[in-house]
Amino acid sequence: MLQTDLFSWQDPSDFIDFGLIGEVIALTPAPTPIIPPKPASSVVLKPGSSIADVQAAWESLPAELQYTRIKLTFASPVCMRVTRRKLSEPKTVHTYRLFVGKGNVLAYTNRRSGYAFESHHAAKLIKIEEIIKTTDPVEMVRKLANRIHPNAWGDLKAKLMANPQEYHNNYGYTVTSISSKFPSYVLEDIKAAFEQKTRYNYDTGGSYFAKHKKGRDLKVECKLCDDGIYRAWFSSEFPGCANGDYWLLINPTTAIFKERD
Repeated sequence: MLQTDLFSWQDPSDFIDFGLIGEVIALTPAPTPIIPPKPASSVVLKPGSSIADVQAAWESLPAELQYTRIKLTFASPVCMRVTRRKLSEPKTVHTYRLFVGKGNVLAYTNRRSGYAFESHHAAKLIKIEEIIKTTDPVEMVRKLANRIHPNAWGDLKAKLMANPQEYHNNYGYTVTSISSKFPSYVLEDIKAAFEQKTRYNYDTGGSYFAKHKKGRDLKVECKLCDDGIYRAWFSSEFPGCANGDYWLLINPTTAIFKERD
């Protein structure tokens, strides 16, 4: 089970000035957090790299970057697919999300369709780099806190609002939707569970699904915990083992990245 304490609670007395005999004489608000620019995570490749080299380099980046668009820099202009029938203009810099598809094939996508990463792309690729967003990360975390369902994760929302900078420093900002990952009836059940604060579990890794599907084992668990707080989790594990990616389900369709095991 995932830990629910993302970071330690900050003592409110840190922001209170006490006078003689313990009398509170002033309340000084916490200063607005200032986050210095974070250097972009990147990997440099040698010209002539293979697809396996590119995949290994990409997998060496922080886990959360494997769910978002990244900058691909090539030694000379290349064309990449925009649709199945259309190629981009030749460019030295492209932005795509990379992923590993069926058969352990490295692929890239810009929207819904994915395309195999080709050997001539790999041979010219010289750098894979994180795209640094200019949006204030503290404000992004605050907006994330406001997306938490009113019935769920009450402690998490309070901590996010109290110290968004610490959350961002520790976990970044990676969000995924589970809307396309489960059947519609499962999504309806999850929604009802959130509304009624009832226990709910769904696992695509059972014996029936193991015989009729390919890909990862997807799981959802929702429950009212012993401390009276309703929490939910989403996980995407490699078939047949307890290793994969783990997320906190903050509302019936939205999950935030927690860790990779």
